[in-house]
Amino acid sequence: MLADQNRLYCRSMKSTLSFYKYHGAGNDFIILDAADLKGQSLSSKRVAEWCKRRYGVGADGLMVFTAVKNEEIDFEMQYYNADGSSGMMCGNGGRCIALYAHEVKGVSKTMRFSLKTDVFQAEILEGRTVALGLQSVSYVEVNGDNTCFCDTGSPHHIEWVSEPLNEVAVFSRGQVLRNRYHPDGCNVNFVDVRSKDQLAIRTYERGVEDETHACGTGVAAAAISAHRMAKVEGNSIKVSAIGGELEVQFQENDGIYSQVTLIGPAQAVFEGTLLWP
Repeated sequence: MLADQNRLYCRSMKSTLSFYKYHGAGNDFIILDAADLKGQSLSSKRVAEWCKRRYGVGADGLMVFTAVKNEEIDFEMQYYNADGSSGMMCGNGGRCIALYAHEVKGVSKTMRFSLKTDVFQAEILEGRTVALGLQSVSYVEVNGDNTCFCDTGSPHHIEWVSEPLNEVAVFSRGQVLRNRYHPDGCNVNFVDVRSKDQLAIRTYERGVEDETHACGTGVAAAAISAHRMAKVEGNSIKVSAIGGELEVQFQENDGIYSQVTLIGPAQAVFEGTLLWP
């Protein structure tokens, strides 16, 4: 009885906000509906608190869904990193919010949505598999040490590993390499070439400042970089991440990669209520 009274008292002192939790190959996200925010803005501190594991819901990022009624797009996506900073494109996040849009908001299986000024297309396939079209890649920088830099909507550094992937010190090496190109940092991917059409990957993500179980744009960057350096063949590359199997499809012409598509599983984990502010 006392616990129930305390719960009711806490709720009476705060506003409530509904949320959903989704993950794509172990890359997990809190999803909010902008309509539920009722015009209130989210502070980076609040987002970071919700994303913090053990103390909040726990997530690699947070997304806000905004319904749009026009012929161009079905909704807008706003993305925050786990540290509360405003993020760029997140491939697995895009796949998760597409599944949320279909399952919860009734958007058709084929949809278009915007993130800032960019427009993306997604399709819900069988078994909650989601295919997400990413931006074209016109340039892959091959560094003198045979590493790569590739921007697939977020910037990525690619390290090819020779040691067993499970022995790579992803956290410590990722911290060192994240600022290699710019003070704002980049994601750092450690990639093992398993065959001519299969890679394995582990990723240190900026904004999370830790290893995540999958990174969609990192998977795409690894596949494109491997193709650029002739480490793989064909235009369909399977990539194994800690959280699951993903596939990257693309067309390549004169070094330009178009029709880049990230394909993989997504799943609703739970829904709940946040107490805020």
